[in-house]
Amino acid sequence: MTASDVPQPGARPAADGVLDLRPPKESLRAELCRLGFEYSSADQTGESWRDYQRGVLATFDDSGTSVTLTDVKTNLGRTLTLEELKAVTRIDTMTAAD
Repeated sequence: MTASDVPQPGARPAADGVLDLRPPKESLRAELCRLGFEYSSADQTGESWRDYQRGVLATFDDSGTSVTLTDVKTNLGRTLTLEELKAVTRIDTMTAAD
């Protein structure tokens, strides 16, 4: 077995010739993508995602139950559950506000 044979978290096997690399619909990753975040990094404590335009860092662990969103200029943040994150339509920060 090679590294390319090992399934990645969230990747689903090809069906009918289509490899779907999107995260599961009911997941923190899907909601972060919806809000414009991009994957940044991962370590032993969890994953980091960023919205570079707004200056927001999102961090969460493997439990997938909540995510902490932090304004990188002010270090003000809030931890949200998946259900709370689904209700977010906009994130205002010191970097960007609509």
